[in-house]
Amino acid sequence: MNEFMNNIYGAIGTEVTGFHHDKPFHGTITYTRAKYGNDISVHVEDDNDIYVIDGSALYQGEDSTYKNLHVYL
Repeated sequence: MNEFMNNIYGAIGTEVTGFHHDKPFHGTITYTRAKYGNDISVHVEDDNDIYVIDGSALYQGEDSTYKNLHVYL
């Protein structure tokens, strides 16, 4: 997981796909920041929205809001 978080932190421009409240999205990472503790906050933008996703959710592929997450590193 540590290697994944290090890669995500520097992954500006990387594509992310998934579902947000059962609505599909396909966007690009535009911003990352370290959170308190061991997690990273990732901003993913598509044409209309900005999604704020935790790095741990990207690693696991889902959380309570997002499902079927894929990062194309």
